[in-house]
Formats: sequence, structure tokens, C-alpha cells
Amino acid sequence: MIVSFSHINRLVRDLDESIDFYTTNLGFYLLRRYDRNGREGAYIGLGDVLFELGVAADMPAPTENNAGRLGLTVTDLDSVVAELRENGVGIVSEPEEMRTFDGRQAAIRDPNGYVIALREWRPPDGPHFAGWQPRHEGVVRLA
Repeated sequence: MIVSFSHINRLVRDLDESIDFYTTNLGFYLLRRYDRNGREGAYIGLGDVLFELGVAADMPAPTENNAGRLGLTVTDLDSVVAELRENGVGIVSEPEEMRTFDGRQAAIRDPNGYVIALREWRPPDGPHFAGWQPRHEGVVRLA
């Protein structure tokens, strides 16, 4: 039986910079760092999900189509965005009302160029709320 996510993998150009970014700005913790046959990597975690970072110095920059986008839940979007801005984190999009869930979302960029969505749910909507109905023109619930 599958019960949860184990880990998500992300290639990074600079392991130290990436660990620092995620632990300092986004509340991740460093679980372990390793060298496997001359290739460094690390597991950083948020809650019970591990984010495995593997070095790929020659990796291409992520494209603007948001390939590899990561989404994080926040409880006070305005405060989080303000703090990240003060820390010099690049803001990709300011907080705005969303159309496919009840709440707001902003986006930032990590040192590798990946976009990270910051989502603030508006109760009762959330990851386990089955009763969501669209409130915006042009959005239709299909399932």
C-alpha cells in the first residue's frame, strides 16, 4: 500500500547554496549530506517529505513553462513574501487570488532558477476538502 510521498528529487548547480536557500528562507531542515561515487547530494526535509538535492553543475536553467515547479503551503502569505523580499529572494509573482482553489498564491525563484509557488488556502478549502466549487468565470470543475 502506498501511504505518502517519500522524497522529491531536484538537480541543483551548487549544493551549499541550495541547502542554505531552503533551510534559511523556507524552513527546511538538513537531514543528511552524502558523497556517492564522487557526486554530492543531500536530503533536506519539510514536514515528513524529503527533498533530495543532487549536484549537476552543467544543468540547463529551468524554462519559463514552470517545469519542476514546487508548491509550498504558507499560513500568512503577505508576511512570508515580505520576509523573503527582505532576504533578497526573487519574487516571480506577487500574492494574487487564484482560480483553481480558494485562496491566494505568490511565486519565488530559487538559486537554480526553479519557480516555487507559495499557497495560502482559504478555509474550508485545502488538500482534503472535496467540496470546492469554482467562483470565477471560465473555471469549470470536472471532478
